[in-house]
Amino acid sequence: MRLAWKELTYNWKKYLLVEVIVILMMFMVLFLSGLVSGLGRAVSSGIEIMDASAFVLVKDSEKLITVSSLTDAQYKKLQDEYGSRQTPLDIQRAYLQKASSDKKIDVTYFGIDPTGFLAPKTYAGKGLSASKGEVILDDAFREKGISLGDTVKDSSSGVRLKVVGFTKDKMYGHVSVAYVSVDTFDAMGEKGNPMYQKAVHAVAISGGLAAHVKGTESYTKAQIVEALPGYKAEQTTITMVEWLLVAITAVIIGVFFFVINMQKEQEFGVMKAIGTSTAKISGTIVSQVFLIAALGAAIACGLATAMSAALPASMPFYLVPAQVAVVLAFVAISILSSLASVVRMARIDPAKVIGGDFQ
Repeated sequence: MRLAWKELTYNWKKYLLVEVIVILMMFMVLFLSGLVSGLGRAVSSGIEIMDASAFVLVKDSEKLITVSSLTDAQYKKLQDEYGSRQTPLDIQRAYLQKASSDKKIDVTYFGIDPTGFLAPKTYAGKGLSASKGEVILDDAFREKGISLGDTVKDSSSGVRLKVVGFTKDKMYGHVSVAYVSVDTFDAMGEKGNPMYQKAVHAVAISGGLAAHVKGTESYTKAQIVEALPGYKAEQTTITMVEWLLVAITAVIIGVFFFVINMQKEQEFGVMKAIGTSTAKISGTIVSQVFLIAALGAAIACGLATAMSAALPASMPFYLVPAQVAVVLAFVAISILSSLASVVRMARIDPAKVIGGDFQ
């Protein structure tokens, strides 16, 4: 490691170019990784962040809360079975607008029990109360000109809602979430649709599952998220591109070092001739690759983190600790790609190199 560091610092101009390329390409990988997480959360964060461990839906709902509709008898049995460990959840895609504006804004309403465990935590304002006409909005609505204490209007029903709080990182199907009480949710449905019938879409469960209620099916949170339209295909495609870029970036480092080490074959021959072991020279080559890859990845992580803090809330970009696996994989593949240089160096015959007839 000491010899590797000395050479890197002595020929710093040569290796600086390689380092800059590593930083730029790794930053691109991390940016794409952040988009993978961000787009996933834009689809599902409203569900993922919930304290629920499972959801009970009707059997033919295909794991989609929006198309599920529990009967009164089913909901009553679930209440009796789970007690305080259950709470209702209704979901509806709609539009809202500021009371003083005609501009419609996409919204996904989550109808919840304000006293249940699905009630969102607010960073501004207060939580929902039992009274009708209150709403808690995702903070993305602030960028659209809505402030705490404003009155907004549901476009289809005309029901006016007072903004009593803001919460963070709550989205569903790429649309920001608005939390209302179940009573408010039903009131909007009745005014917007004369044929509206009250029905609980799903029941969220905290803790373990109990006896099965006829005509229903229980699903874990992960199953509900994976069933969201477009989620699985979107995540699979972008993740595949992300890991492909990781492998390509790491191989490029290996190619750079292969070319650089080809230019140092006479030096390696002399080192072998004076008694330096192949293992020590191999360690130097691998150490150089490790230092370049690790330092470049660290700087790229810092840049990506700084950019994440500067991006607007509406930008689907999110870095999570699990993405350290991408960095570790990048460093590991870089080291593996350097083995081609090690193999070539191991085949060097000092007599031929010093004699000048090495091919």
